[in-house]
Amino acid sequence: MSTIWSAGWRHSFRPARIVSIWRKLAEIIRLRRERARIHCQLAAMSERELLDFGMTRSEIAYELKKPVRRK
Repeated sequence: MSTIWSAGWRHSFRPARIVSIWRKLAEIIRLRRERARIHCQLAAMSERELLDFGMTRSEIAYELKKPVRRK
C-alpha cells in the first residue's frame, strides 16, 4: 500500500481502488466511442431511413447531447 502526503493529510491508496478507477475510466471512454460511432451512423442516414424506425433528426440530436453517464 502506498501513502501520499499532501497538505498535511495522509492518503492511502489501495491497488484495488486504483484498478476500480481505471475500470470506470475505461468504461467512460468505451461509451464515448460507441456514442461517436452511433452519431456518425445516424448522421449518414436519410430522412426516409430515420422515419422507418420512427425518429426525427431533432429527437436524435436530443439523445446525442445527453452526457455519457445518463442512460
